[in-house]
Amino acid sequence: MKKIRICLEVQGLGEDEHGVPCPNVVCVTLGDEDAEELTGAEYEKFLQQIKIEDVLRLTLLDQYYTPADCCLITPDEYDRQCEE
Repeated sequence: MKKIRICLEVQGLGEDEHGVPCPNVVCVTLGDEDAEELTGAEYEKFLQQIKIEDVLRLTLLDQYYTPADCCLITPDEYDRQCEE
């Protein structure tokens, strides 16, 4: 099984240096960590089946945030945001 990363940007999950809420990201990895990662059109097709509600529930954030607070992002976007 290929490795699949589901990444979600959540408004208000983080705080800036002044304690003001700001967006932050979470990433869930499914499959074998050492396997090839699902990418490209295959990944886009997979994403069409994902519901933000399910990702929030999986990450235990559903009690604090709604789908309106969130958007799915690509693993590349997640990696760029985490490098900053």
